[in-house]
Amino acid sequence: MDRPQLLITPQLLLDIATLDRLLVPLSHPSARWVIAVLHLLFLTALFSRNGILEDKEALKYVGCAQEVLRGDLTDLSGNYLKYASYVVFLIPFVAIGSPEPAVLAQIVLGILAAWALAQWTRRLTGSQGAGTMAMTVLLLSYPIQQWALALYTEYFFTSILLLFLERISRHGRPDKWSYLLALIALTARPVGLLFVFPAFIWKLLVNDGARHWKGSLTLGSAAVLLLAILLPGIEHPQLAPIAEGHVVAGIPTNNGPTTEFEGSNIASAQVHLLRNMPFSDWLGLTMERMTSFFTLHRPWYSNAHNMLIAPLYALYPLALFAVFRRTDRDRDLLIQISFTYAVFIGLTHDEWSGRFLVPLLPTIILLAVLGAYQWSGGPAPPEGR
Repeated sequence: MDRPQLLITPQLLLDIATLDRLLVPLSHPSARWVIAVLHLLFLTALFSRNGILEDKEALKYVGCAQEVLRGDLTDLSGNYLKYASYVVFLIPFVAIGSPEPAVLAQIVLGILAAWALAQWTRRLTGSQGAGTMAMTVLLLSYPIQQWALALYTEYFFTSILLLFLERISRHGRPDKWSYLLALIALTARPVGLLFVFPAFIWKLLVNDGARHWKGSLTLGSAAVLLLAILLPGIEHPQLAPIAEGHVVAGIPTNNGPTTEFEGSNIASAQVHLLRNMPFSDWLGLTMERMTSFFTLHRPWYSNAHNMLIAPLYALYPLALFAVFRRTDRDRDLLIQISFTYAVFIGLTHDEWSGRFLVPLLPTIILLAVLGAYQWSGGPAPPEGR
């Protein structure tokens, strides 16, 4: 059978013979232990350079945990309800007077999530080596792993989300662990609903053998997205960058209006923006935000920093290859949550450090490994998996 042709030459993506040789040692049981050691050495290097990030947002989460320990649940049930599971995660460490060891727990959680990604990849490819490859990329990915050493929600949320998605992708009905992980993800970051709800919709449709289930999945995800932009109770400072047309929050580019607006949800900020901007400009702004979202480098980063994250751009063409060449149902789940989240960013804004992309990177990694495996001639699972 002829190999499918790519517009980009294979040499720019991977050497097929090299991939074939690489999967052999990666299939060995000891390979994952080697990767885990390299991961810890990588984190040690990051720690020696940057230490633990425990200021700004971290102070808020630690402070909320301290309030809970004093018996005051006002902040936990109010301002930090959307981040409650991470606050609860920090409580034992705050109770001993040192929140820094929470980083060690995050690292363990991250390794478990990487193992789950390996198992998910193995199920979809039948290759132990491909699973280890996905695990390796995740554990040595700087844009993700830099947050392992931060008392921010990103790493905790990303790890829990990956554990949830791997579990719900298994055959059969969702079990109690799926529901527990879903609850934790939903209360770790507000955007958890853009991953959790579409995943449950996908699971329901696949299990029930619904006709036209792909269209139903898209409609269900659109309903979740609509819910997200209509939810009230968002503070004005969080909505202002949307209403003012920022691509990256806090860095205005004079794209939109700077007049005050009234409202407490994303929809009201978007209405304000559309009233003060031609539709064509609004559409261009939305696409600019989505482009920024998938862009890993930043002009304010050092050249060394941008070079460190540049190799991850190779994931995108491989992921797109999987999108267009694979037919399994897990692929449709990955596409749907990626698209829904990207559109949400287009309707809101990006973040200066690119950390909004972090929860989606494991999905892109999985798609990229699936694409690389299929391009190398690996057999795809049967239709309906």
